[in-house]
Parts: sequence; C-alpha cells; structure tokens
Amino acid sequence: MSFRLGIAPLLAASVALPAAGQAQQVSIPAKDFGPVWTGFYVGGAFGAGGTVNHTDTNTGAVGVGFNGSGGSGVLGSIYGGVDYQIAPRAVIGVLAEATLSSVSSSASASLPGLNASVTSQPSFSWAVLARAGMLANSSTLLYLVGGYTGQNVRSWGTATAGGATASFSREDAFHGWTFGPGFESMLGGGWSTKLEYRYSQYARQHVGGNIYAQPNTHAVRAGLSYKFGGLGMGASEGRSFNEPATNWTGIYAGVAAGAGMSFSPTTATAGAASATFDTGGQGLLGGVFVGADYQFARQALVGIMGDFSWTGMQGTSTFSTAGGSAYTAISPNREWSVMGRLGWLPTPSTLLYGAVGYTGMNVKSTATAVLAGGNTLFGERDTTVNGWAVAPGIETVITGGWTTRLEYRYSQYEQKEVVSGVTTQPSTHTIRLGIAYKLGLGGNKSVAEAE
Repeated sequence: MSFRLGIAPLLAASVALPAAGQAQQVSIPAKDFGPVWTGFYVGGAFGAGGTVNHTDTNTGAVGVGFNGSGGSGVLGSIYGGVDYQIAPRAVIGVLAEATLSSVSSSASASLPGLNASVTSQPSFSWAVLARAGMLANSSTLLYLVGGYTGQNVRSWGTATAGGATASFSREDAFHGWTFGPGFESMLGGGWSTKLEYRYSQYARQHVGGNIYAQPNTHAVRAGLSYKFGGLGMGASEGRSFNEPATNWTGIYAGVAAGAGMSFSPTTATAGAASATFDTGGQGLLGGVFVGADYQFARQALVGIMGDFSWTGMQGTSTFSTAGGSAYTAISPNREWSVMGRLGWLPTPSTLLYGAVGYTGMNVKSTATAVLAGGNTLFGERDTTVNGWAVAPGIETVITGGWTTRLEYRYSQYEQKEVVSGVTTQPSTHTIRLGIAYKLGLGGNKSVAEAE
C-alpha cells in the first residue's frame, strides 16, 4: 500500500538528522529509567477511527457501487506483548491485540425504479503484530508496527427494482494486513504511554447474493502500558546514553507527511431521484507547519501553531438502474488550521500535548445524474468549508534543535451545499508524522534558572 511510502522514510530520517543547531538548554535533570524497554507488558488503549468500504452489487437491472462508503467511531483495545532492547538505540518486539469499535457506515438511494440501502458495521477486530523501533532518547521510542489482522463485519441491505427485491443480512470475518507508525514514552515506575496509527487493508470477498465488499480501516490509539520486565534483565542493567536537554521555548518550523480518511454524510436530489449516503475517502497528505511555544514551568508549556496541507482523499458513490443512474465524488484537496496547544513534559525531552482551534478546507465536488429519458444533470464546484479541529500528539527531541512528532487530528466542518442539489458535512481523521527545527528564540533563560 502506498501509505507506507509516505510514512516509513520520514520516520527513518527523523532519528538520523544531524545536529544543525543547538537550542538553549534547560538544566532539568533527566530521570533514570533503566532498561524498561526489555520485558513483558500489558495495556489498554482508547481511540478513534473509520472505515472505507468498497461495496458493489449487480442484481438484475440494479447496479449499486459504493466505491468509498464510509463511517467513523470510537474504539477500545487491550493488548499484551514483549520487547527486547537489542542495542542502545534499537528495540524489537511482538504483541497481540483485541479491539471493539462503534464504527458504522450506511448508504441509501431512491431513483426512478430503484430503492436501495446498505449498512456495514465492523464490531470486533484482532491483530498479531511485530514492531521495531529506534530510541530518540532513552525514554522515547519511535517505531513501526505491522502484521496480520482480522475483523468481524456485520452487513445488511436491500435493493428493490421493478417489484423485485433482493436483501441480505450476515456477519463475515475479513482477513488482511495492518501497518503504521507509533511513539511510546516512559512515565516511570514501569508505566508508559503511546500514540499509534495503523492502516488496515482487508481482502475483497463475497458477502451474499451478488454483493462483494472490501473494507479498509484507519485507526489511532492512545495507550497506557505497564511493563513487568523479565527476560533475565534487572532494573540496574539498562543500556543508557546521554539525553539531550532542551528549552522548549522558541519559534519552530517543519514539514509533515501522513495519511487519513474523509467522511461526508451526503444528501443528493435531482428531480425524482434522491440519495443519502456516508461517503468515505482515503489518501495521503503532506504539509508545512510553523509555531511558537513558551515553557512556563519545568513540565508544562503553551503554544500556538499553524499549518497548510495538501491531501489526496476522495470518496465516490455510484447508483445504476434501468430507471437512471447517479454518481457523486467528494474530494478534499487542501486544508489549513490555526490552533493553540498545551503540553506536559513527562521527561525533559518528550512532550505530550493537545491542540484545538480553527480549521478550513477546500472541497472539490462532482455530481452527475442520468434520468429516465436520457436527461443528464451535471455539477462541479470548489467549496470552502470552515470548522474546528482537535489534535493530541507526542513530540520528542532528536538532537540539537531538531524534534519529531506524531499527531492525530480530528476535524469537523460545517454543512454546506457543494453542488446544486448536493449537501454534505465533511469530517476528517488524519495522522501526521513531522520533523521540526526549533530556532530557540526567546529561550535566553532556562526554566530551572528562572525558578
């Protein structure tokens, strides 16, 4: 999957950047975390995500293709695994995970001669994974995780045309692979917290009648783990190295790459034809960002940040019957935001933060309807929608003035008519892996000295 091409190289580069500059240091002693990366662990996670379903059916004169019906929801996971620190800056491990989610997507259409609806609801998923990571410092791990995943999906739907009705209701197990980046930071006492994104691709399979489905999912998880140790390594045997001290006060600029999903509950009407569906799209994104932070205490800071991103997310839906057809495409292509952020430093070199603020997005929308008798309606428009965004993240110092961050962002936009007769309210779930350089401006006095 091409998502790996955008994320994996950036993650690898983030732990190998040279020290291009040195931010003003803060005299805060680092905690001794010891060899906590080696050993067994268990944990729980809470998060959010979404699914994009590629569903198609052809029953007699009825043809319905949802190339991107989608929905979003929340999820909860439990997991357990084991890690082994094979070198001062390298960790490998395996883990297993079980997840429950509330994600659901639906679509319905009413055209001359056709009424159709499809609903899909992933409920339970599981995964067996391997991970490998590099330590940005002795308390923060940047890693890639991937492996096998399975998912139970309950699906049901009906299609009626010319007095003939086809319906289905069933539960199917889909199997596939999953992959993504993550950050994990030690809190002390065996506890750690992590932020992880994963993309999952499942195999296309027959789900009944003439209906085929292929779900894809994007999910982000914030987890809390407890490590028991073990594997013959005691608490005083840890491999350690000098951690960079840093002053988080200053102005910074950076670049980011990632992936995400867009969801748009959409209503389309054209004459006697109407359709209501949850459009879902997925794709890569890339952007630039700037910001400024002020570290007002040993373990706390406030800041402001802004960014501009280009995205390739698109969702489409197609309905085709003897009585007419309709096609709709919703394509977010540019987005921007201005947000404030508040952060906590569990260690001097690692920041856990939350950001919230304004966001805007440009959406290109296309709609085509072919009615009985050959009449065709077509519309295309670029629309700007405004809304709000919330973004938790982890940022850690690599060396000098360089930092790397992993950030999940949920954005909700206003409802708007994007093409004549088509109303939608888009939202997005995205993950961004970024690299920034802090100029160190305003950091002439350390927090420790100030106190």
